[in-house]
Amino acid sequence: MRNQRASAVLGEEGIDAFTQKILECMKVYYRLVGIDDEVIAGKGCIVPRGILPRFTEGLIHYFKALKEETAGNKEIAVLQHSGITTIKIRYKYTDSVIKKLVKLGLRQPLLLEDPLKIFLKGGALHDLIGMLFICSSPYEREWAARALYSFFDYEHRTDDHLLYGFYSVKRKSGYRGLHCDHTRFYPRFDTHFEENRLPEDDIFDIFDPAMSQTELLDRFRNFFNIEIQLHTAFENLWAGMEHRNSYNIQAKGAGRSEKIAVQWNLLSDTMKNLEMQFERLQVDTEQARFDVGYRQGYTFVKSVLERLDASAYQTYLSYVKKSESLETLLKNHEISRQAYVEESYEIAAELEEIADRQNYPTLQILFLMQSAFMHYGLANHRNYFNSEDIYRFVHAALNRYLAIYEMLKADESIYKSNLLMIIVILRYQQLAQQYGLGLIHTGDGVMSKEELALVNYETNLTLFKDLLTQLNELTPEELSEIKNDDTAFLKMVHRTDVLAREWELLVNESPEEHKRIAKEVARFRTRYVTSELWEHFHTLLEHNKIKNVSYVVKFYTTLLWHGLIIPLDALKQIIRYSAYDKIKTSDLFYYELAAYKFLAVDGCECLEDCAQKREMRKMSVQRRAYFEDFHRKNMIRQLFKIYKNEPRFTFLRAKYRFEQLIGTPFRMDHFSERLTKA
Repeated sequence: MRNQRASAVLGEEGIDAFTQKILECMKVYYRLVGIDDEVIAGKGCIVPRGILPRFTEGLIHYFKALKEETAGNKEIAVLQHSGITTIKIRYKYTDSVIKKLVKLGLRQPLLLEDPLKIFLKGGALHDLIGMLFICSSPYEREWAARALYSFFDYEHRTDDHLLYGFYSVKRKSGYRGLHCDHTRFYPRFDTHFEENRLPEDDIFDIFDPAMSQTELLDRFRNFFNIEIQLHTAFENLWAGMEHRNSYNIQAKGAGRSEKIAVQWNLLSDTMKNLEMQFERLQVDTEQARFDVGYRQGYTFVKSVLERLDASAYQTYLSYVKKSESLETLLKNHEISRQAYVEESYEIAAELEEIADRQNYPTLQILFLMQSAFMHYGLANHRNYFNSEDIYRFVHAALNRYLAIYEMLKADESIYKSNLLMIIVILRYQQLAQQYGLGLIHTGDGVMSKEELALVNYETNLTLFKDLLTQLNELTPEELSEIKNDDTAFLKMVHRTDVLAREWELLVNESPEEHKRIAKEVARFRTRYVTSELWEHFHTLLEHNKIKNVSYVVKFYTTLLWHGLIIPLDALKQIIRYSAYDKIKTSDLFYYELAAYKFLAVDGCECLEDCAQKREMRKMSVQRRAYFEDFHRKNMIRQLFKIYKNEPRFTFLRAKYRFEQLIGTPFRMDHFSERLTKA
């Protein structure tokens, strides 16, 4: 009290009364810990076995037991794969509790009037029990925070400064970490723990030393706050050093000079920089496998060019290299945006001139496709050009692809016309998805007249139906040719299936027309979206044939959506690849959407469940509710981030998909519990 200058606050006459209140609080604390005359007489030889030590022991034992049962418990596996390497727990000891009570009591004397309330959930001593989770790298913290939501109940918000309820802490001493206060232990997935109200009985009356650990955790988890701290390995190393050498000195009242505080802060910054360099080295090392050379184009395009004109392929390839070199100059800021546009137009015009000189219609189409691709590239540089320029680029690219499409429709004699038409349609639809809603038809009021003129639903639907027809009618020889083309086959199947999922979102055609399209979609999926697709993807991935991290995440989502992989296996891979590159929030959103469908809608926990009829699946009501709540809240948080950081149509598409599957309207002015069923 002297160190906290209690006499200056209370006056000498108030010290005795204040001291008595602190002692009353400590009596309650001793009862919670189990410190009695026997423990005191034992002088450290007898371990107290009260509620607090038993509860904290039970918590750490719970996580250890789950770790040993990894094969049967998916939640602890997710926690481990999220990067958590170490779990520690403690409850505050006598000295720390006294110091905290004095500090709190001097600020708000009324807190000491109810000693028991101070130590229980909702009380002032929110960090009576603390748990520390340590992960290896900074990028893993978000995954760890996400995984911990399965084990703890805490406020789940979207504020920019919060991470799944965690907030960043940085003190003058240099301490850094993520904290989450006022949580309670509640593993929603575990059927041993049911949501219930606080018992009406006194906490000491319901304590029975003979209780099992699981029973004790269930009975007392609603009584206690738990403060969670999340550190990286470097943060934990520094925190331990600083705590031993600095914190205790200050706590004992010796204090620290400003000079010492500055030195600790500088040391913290140095270690933080070192940690960032290690993480960058890790990313660069892993990303080496994703280094991309010149785009060689489709393998079958090369074979067609060489078959019809031996010199045509070299000409074609030289223009591919020109376009990629030009893009590199732009990204390295070695060329102005205006010069980039002018040179891109020149390359596109030269390709069109070469196309006009070709003797074969097939060669003409191929060079026109490469010319259209130059405009397609311009349309995808939103970071460099304003919206007016981008829409001009998009308009030019779409018109060129439509013109090529009409040429292919008019001349069926063109060699490999069906394969070429698939590529042209997919290129068109990619732009239609980025600068419109693609095959999501929402009616009036969503898109402006200018946007509707650029990409309209009727054109998209016509192209989609032709795409399904071409894919469903590919001969075994043509299919084999595409499969040999590294990722070309996967991209065709994945992008077509994404279009099909969007078309399924809202019914806009007559019943007869809808039935016809649905039949073609079913034919497509029966032929292509199979376990063989998963094996093909896995083979290419293992042989480093896939060069795009975002595409890896998207493809795992497609596999999950169709029940070809379980959510845990997909998530483990997504976490793994998030070390290579930053995953877009929208890509992660669609993983959550697919996981929600697999677990909460279809009620599956394993691939065998998916093969059974719905009524035969045995997921408990509690676990289903847990999956529904967990993935729904993840998606809500991600929708806020997509709205802020990604293009408008990306947000709208995600929003419609969320509302269609969840059955809940998404509102920008509400979150979580305040959302009600429509």
